[in-house]
Amino acid sequence: MLKILGFDEGGSESIRPLLGVSSGPIPYGEGMAAGFPDLSDQFQSLGVKSIRTQDYANGSFNVMYFFPERHAEASDPESYEWSQTDKAYQAILDIDADPFIRLGLSWRNMLDWGAFGIQNASGYAGYGPFWSGDKPLSTTMVEKGAEIFTTVVERYTDKQKWGSNPLENGYVEIWNEPNIIGINTVIKNNGFPNPSNQDQYEYSTEFPNYMWDGTPEQFYKFFADTALALKEKFPDLKIGGPGLHNVGLGLPKVQPPESNYKNEIGLEWTKNFLEYLSLRNVELDFFSWHLYSPEPQDYLTFYHATDKLLSEYGFGETEQILSEWNTLFDNDNASSVLGAAQVNAIWIALQNETDNLSQAIFCRGADGPFIPNGDGFPIMINSDGKNLGPENFGEYGVGLLTKDGAYKPSAYAFSFWSEMAGKEPIDLDRYYSNPSNDTGLYSLAGMRTGTLGRDLQILISHLQDQHDNEEIVLNISDIAEYYKIDRDSVVISTVSELFAKPSKIKLPKDGQFTIPANQVISIQMRDYSADANIFFQTSALSNEVGELIATESANWTIIGGDDKELFEMDPVTGELSFKQTPDQFMINSEDQNEIFSVIVEASSTSDVVTQEIFVEVNSNEESINRSGASIFLFEDITGKSISDFSVENGDKIGIDDPNHFFSFTQTNSDLVMKNSIGAEVIFLDVDKKELLASDAIVIL
Repeated sequence: MLKILGFDEGGSESIRPLLGVSSGPIPYGEGMAAGFPDLSDQFQSLGVKSIRTQDYANGSFNVMYFFPERHAEASDPESYEWSQTDKAYQAILDIDADPFIRLGLSWRNMLDWGAFGIQNASGYAGYGPFWSGDKPLSTTMVEKGAEIFTTVVERYTDKQKWGSNPLENGYVEIWNEPNIIGINTVIKNNGFPNPSNQDQYEYSTEFPNYMWDGTPEQFYKFFADTALALKEKFPDLKIGGPGLHNVGLGLPKVQPPESNYKNEIGLEWTKNFLEYLSLRNVELDFFSWHLYSPEPQDYLTFYHATDKLLSEYGFGETEQILSEWNTLFDNDNASSVLGAAQVNAIWIALQNETDNLSQAIFCRGADGPFIPNGDGFPIMINSDGKNLGPENFGEYGVGLLTKDGAYKPSAYAFSFWSEMAGKEPIDLDRYYSNPSNDTGLYSLAGMRTGTLGRDLQILISHLQDQHDNEEIVLNISDIAEYYKIDRDSVVISTVSELFAKPSKIKLPKDGQFTIPANQVISIQMRDYSADANIFFQTSALSNEVGELIATESANWTIIGGDDKELFEMDPVTGELSFKQTPDQFMINSEDQNEIFSVIVEASSTSDVVTQEIFVEVNSNEESINRSGASIFLFEDITGKSISDFSVENGDKIGIDDPNHFFSFTQTNSDLVMKNSIGAEVIFLDVDKKELLASDAIVIL
């Protein structure tokens, strides 16, 4: 249920919104739209924050779609066809998601190329038109790629066209998996799945690498030319890439008698790439890589390997972006309850142990044009043209949603991630019977604290195999007691069935909850002051008020109040401010304060709530609290610190303006004060001698 928690009083650290997806939310393009509804509502409900412009089935964000004739002049506006690409871009903006621009082209399977007569082997349809000719990708990109993509970024940062710059301080990724090894190659002499030398593994001369048909050196040059051109023209954008396929990190290692030959040549590709960028003085804002694995530890291994590699070549400050990720696809694993538990564990691991990872983009938002029980990707073929890749993707594709927009288990996991994002991380390991990752337990807890209440959430996956029967118990009762939250507010949700909403589990009487294995678990508890007004103080010389927060991701609007015309509000962040500093319109004398009222509305996909806010403007510049508190607590008259304070000992409290408060009472061990508009503020636990919440500022 949506509740407004008041002004944000949390700490500076927050759980990152790693909430990106590939493609969407509109149907999959002209000629592909039949049977594929617009999924904008579902994307908003899930809490999608960014969309990578990859894998649109009609190819609308592929370079050969909007620049169809590769021999055309890149400087000529008539050389471009923007209609479908604009449509896809606008759909991203319409749901208030951030576009993550991928320059290049999407995954192309051998059905596109017509390789070896394969026509119906892929689980996915092809992704739009392609250029013809000898090595059309590398030839065109080396010659004019930088100019083409500068034109693209100019269009999608055009304030006049879009009303603002949608890419302000945003990300532009150059290419996708230019180094992939294994697709459109011929495996021979018993080299499958891990060829050990060139005799067992070679690119098909007729159907080369699906993402780059030239030499690695040609790609390095094209990438550097494009990155330098974009950075010169758009210095505030973050420019990076290349969407590295995992072998480019030399991982994952395999054990003998299998061979690491692919890893060795993949890692060599990446080292040469980084060395070339360093020599060209390319400013690499981010380095992007891909991984599909059910093991959270694999992602951490890749992250740390990337961090080490970047540092070795002088890119130690470069951000990392995981621009494609998911669990394994085979036999519907990505659509299963177990698959959801796996991706939930991965997301938790990324939050806990990858500080320099700025984005993680789940592949993908929805299944799209998937062929049920298709043969999967024809990743490797033998010399007879036989597909050696995954035999069956199963009934569904790899998206969070089906092609019709139905939620899979992983979609409910994603919605929990959205709820968790922005909360302040808290450590609850001591409340588990065994908190170690060695047991397959992955846990993340966060707290959102406002002037009206708190919202605590715990996200869990316990990945347990058939040989591991260890039971893990969480002491929820002790958590509620420590944070002074009513146990009756605890809601336990588990994702345990395909195409079913999360189940609700009742907290056992003893408060001990045994974590179910291989499921997604979300536990929430709340402490909330219902129907309370919000009182806030600010200076007449500042137009800042504060950032409102809620229990769910919400859109914010000013809807009323006596002084609503004086205020403005950011609809996404909930930041409330005066349109101008109050000293410009206050009518009382400089020795008096004034109180202004405004009513705001928060709306989510599930609910709409309102809140009245009173903002007291202090005409005196001194002693103004800018964090949302309504009480100012100063050093007591005896010079003691707050840790020595005791009501029982008769210690005194200095109040900034006693006229603002008319009631001072002690209830049990809590000191309670009422402010001038009648809102109670509990701010000190006398027994524990500590602040209960940021309802007071201690100045010593």
